[in-house]
Amino acid sequence: MKKILLAPNSFKECATSVRIADLLGKYLINSFQWKTYKLPISDGGDGFLEVCNYLFNTEILTSYVSTPYDSSKIEVKYGYVEDKKQIYIESAKIIGLSRIPLNKRHPLLLNSKGLGELLKTISKSGLNVEKVTIGVGGTGTNDLGLGLCSVFGMELLDSSGKKLEILPDNYKNAHNVYWSKEELPFKIELILDVDNPLMGSYGASKTFASQKGATKKEVGFLESGFNQILKLLKHNNIAYPIETLSGAGGGLAAGLQLFFGAIPVKAENFILNEIMGKIDINDFDYILTGEGAFDKQSLLKKGASIIIDQAISLDKKIFLVCGSIDFELIKKFGDKIIPIELNDFFENSADSIKNIEKGLKLAAEKIKDYS
Repeated sequence: MKKILLAPNSFKECATSVRIADLLGKYLINSFQWKTYKLPISDGGDGFLEVCNYLFNTEILTSYVSTPYDSSKIEVKYGYVEDKKQIYIESAKIIGLSRIPLNKRHPLLLNSKGLGELLKTISKSGLNVEKVTIGVGGTGTNDLGLGLCSVFGMELLDSSGKKLEILPDNYKNAHNVYWSKEELPFKIELILDVDNPLMGSYGASKTFASQKGATKKEVGFLESGFNQILKLLKHNNIAYPIETLSGAGGGLAAGLQLFFGAIPVKAENFILNEIMGKIDINDFDYILTGEGAFDKQSLLKKGASIIIDQAISLDKKIFLVCGSIDFELIKKFGDKIIPIELNDFFENSADSIKNIEKGLKLAAEKIKDYS
């Protein structure tokens, strides 16, 4: 009997890693050839809270916060582990693409205010909390975290001293930033779904803003707006070595670093230490991982690529199960990777997403062929 570790990442806007691991386990469980062990992963993006609940048995709490696009309220969930005195928050649950209707996906007009409201609620809740861990990824916003800061009193002023609404659309017109740091009763830790800088060709705006609905022109506008804010912050002695600022979450991580002293943790460290540290990977004959799309962005140390690197370093074979796969990217791994693309089972990607359960069942059938 072969032992297989099921360690998928979430498929963005489709299925969480916990659900994917459960479904694959269900379809493989009746196979005499395979013994499965489920260990769903998260790199901080979609599905982070569900993975934390699965791993750490969190108590799920709820709150109401503003949407990224108007003053309406949505219910959000977060996790609390009393004995660890720790809160877990998934930013995608609050400001993620799944929270933003297609006709509202205009990053220049969105902000992270809702996450700020949740942090303020926690700070005043009376809970015994020493650390808040935020999974930063899957966001639909690209606002440098300034919307979050507005909840704690941040103001942007134009050249005449008039207050500007804190939206990326206004950043280029800002001539001053008012900020007085509020001391929170807990430390903030960030699990970063990508390892990329804040600015430049591989930065927050130029790499990910188009996925969030920005046009090519708007991507440049967002980058210029960030530059303007950073200049104003430096003038106000709110300085930070720019090369250490993370571009994760549309600059959300950088904002939390700048304004709250948040500690960034690479997804690689979280996955290998907090998640994979629970097992010995050498006990398994095969490793299964995957995500919605395995492409160039996956190589920015996202979940599936972290598992692949670890498995290959230990000379393990990997089933890579994804909605779509850039096969050029996996050629370098030779026969170490066995790719299974769910889109192959359907006429188009929309059908693949709609029929994720059927796709995973068919993937499980292909896996059985390797016994």
